[in-house]
Amino acid sequence: MASVREIKRHIKSVSNIKKITKTMQMVAGAKMQKTLSALLASRPYAQLAWNLLLNLAPKTERELHPLLQIRGIRNSLLVVITSDRGLCGAFNMNVIGEALRQIKDKETHFLITVGKKGRDFFIRRGYKVIAEFTGLGAPAPFISITPISQIIIDEFIKGNVDEVKLVYSDYVSNVIQRPTTIQLLPFQQEQPEEPFLAQFIYEPSPSEVIENLLVRIIEYKIYAAILESQASEFSARMMAMKNATENAENLIQSLILSYNKARQEGITKELTELSTTKAVIESLKK
Repeated sequence: MASVREIKRHIKSVSNIKKITKTMQMVAGAKMQKTLSALLASRPYAQLAWNLLLNLAPKTERELHPLLQIRGIRNSLLVVITSDRGLCGAFNMNVIGEALRQIKDKETHFLITVGKKGRDFFIRRGYKVIAEFTGLGAPAPFISITPISQIIIDEFIKGNVDEVKLVYSDYVSNVIQRPTTIQLLPFQQEQPEEPFLAQFIYEPSPSEVIENLLVRIIEYKIYAAILESQASEFSARMMAMKNATENAENLIQSLILSYNKARQEGITKELTELSTTKAVIESLKK
């Protein structure tokens, strides 16, 4: 059994770790709330713009706008959103696993990575990473999305890729983060979630309105995905640190029992030695 001094040193070490994990849990919780607020604030505008796009799409010809064109799928582009830091459980590997399920062939799939964990994973294994973005901040400012969307739009218009997908973690609740893949380009026609009740007259024309709107929609789709991913990351880290704090507390309790047991054994040993010494001294006096 370890000595009393060693157990006491171990208790102090685990207590320091517990303070760190508790602090990280609180910081992750605060950042998660801040990111959720930004996400909820952006949803009404994004949803209204999306419904407007769905209303405009039938009024224009797909061939007139390159972002609306549907081509045969030869090359695909995946935008994989992970975190810059670890200590968030299986969050990053779940997103990376979802991305790997989408990649059928390394030669026909290109990647844009957001976050160091995804970047390091795919570059180390020889995947075609054409751009990487790290250190966006939390919550990510909308202006940081512009270079990402610009690369996506340029690659699609040039014909280098025929489809673009977003791979990220969808925030469901504090304990559920669901890896998700959505198609960003080409635009898929669907019915608006909230159809317009009135008929609108668009000026200067539906095609010109949609040309400007499409870029904004793409930016907001990426922005929303990054906020969802960040909220999921902070939630996963908060739960991981909560579990670590609880495990540290359980370990401290176990070490305290071992400490008391070792201390009691030491006291018993000392009393036994004192009794034996006393008996020897008394026998010598006789």
